[in-house]
Amino acid sequence: INYTFEAGQVYFIRGDNGSGKTTLVRILIGLYQANSGRILVNGKEVAEPVTANYRNLFSVVFTDFYLFKRMYGIPPFDEKEAQDLLKLFKMEDKVSIEDGVFSDLNFSTGQRKRLALLVALLEKKQFIILDEWAADQDPEFRQVFYEHIIPKLKEMGKTVIAITHDDQYYGMADQLIYMSNGKPVTVRESA
Repeated sequence: INYTFEAGQVYFIRGDNGSGKTTLVRILIGLYQANSGRILVNGKEVAEPVTANYRNLFSVVFTDFYLFKRMYGIPPFDEKEAQDLLKLFKMEDKVSIEDGVFSDLNFSTGQRKRLALLVALLEKKQFIILDEWAADQDPEFRQVFYEHIIPKLKEMGKTVIAITHDDQYYGMADQLIYMSNGKPVTVRESA
């Protein structure tokens, strides 16, 4: 795989089950060690993708995410920012955040994923990696995610790499990467 992810762009990765989408992301963020090749950041080779400096570039919400009631490792944040994110994710009437603790986590998987993405945004990292994030959202919020939240993340200067099968929203990405047998088969720029 030879690919460049540019800051502030939105990338969607698609492909059949077992095509290598999640493996690619796990290698990119340093959870898996590549058998060969290298990763470059701003033209400089990353000798050890497992170092804190490198991994601190990424906030990730995997399909098998875990959400704690207390937000660990989050830099100090403005309560208004957290409230604005709760509104963006349509959770402001369901949960509150006080001293870095959610008032409740007894929600559907889709709603819990919204809170996991909220935490990822509060981490203030450049890359937001989402593995089938929208799969557990109801159709109404799935549309909100692609048509309002993705553009908002781009507006915030975030680089979004999202694994998705929602073909009706592929146009929301700057780049669409199609994976097959562990390799990108086609890459297209959004019109």
